[in-house]
Amino acid sequence: MNDVTDTFNTVYDATFRELMRYCLLKATIEDAHDLLQNTYAKFYRTLARKGTSAIRDPKAYLFMTLKHEISSFYRFRAKRKELPIEAVSDEPDDVSVEELSLDHAAIDDILERLREEPESTQRMFILYYGYGMKLGDIAKETGTTATGVKSRLARVRKKLRTTFGEENAL
Repeated sequence: MNDVTDTFNTVYDATFRELMRYCLLKATIEDAHDLLQNTYAKFYRTLARKGTSAIRDPKAYLFMTLKHEISSFYRFRAKRKELPIEAVSDEPDDVSVEELSLDHAAIDDILERLREEPESTQRMFILYYGYGMKLGDIAKETGTTATGVKSRLARVRKKLRTTFGEENAL
């Protein structure tokens, strides 16, 4: 079992960033983590059931599995009933404000403000700041120009500076 865990961790470390980038281009930000989690869970179950030598090219297997996860998700999305955002609470009731870290609160505030932007701008922001993608790569994958990506990021930064103040700016 240790061999399976070691193999999984090695493959996870080598592929996560690339799979997340792909997933963010195909799915909403909110859904990307769940889709990726399902993909890695299937990969782990396959390794545990069939052994580490059963998958010759783990990266190709993961991309294929992720593509299937995304297509299944959107195929069945219309059948699911969505809860309004107001009905979902992110924080448990028994957690006091004092227990929440300042960094956590600041990130939540920034992400909340970012949700007001178009989804394509949100993706660009996450890909650039969260995953360190270059402007040209983001432009290629989103079908825009590097200048367009740079402009959108600059507008978002300006809005964030206005909202949160210059000292907390990116």
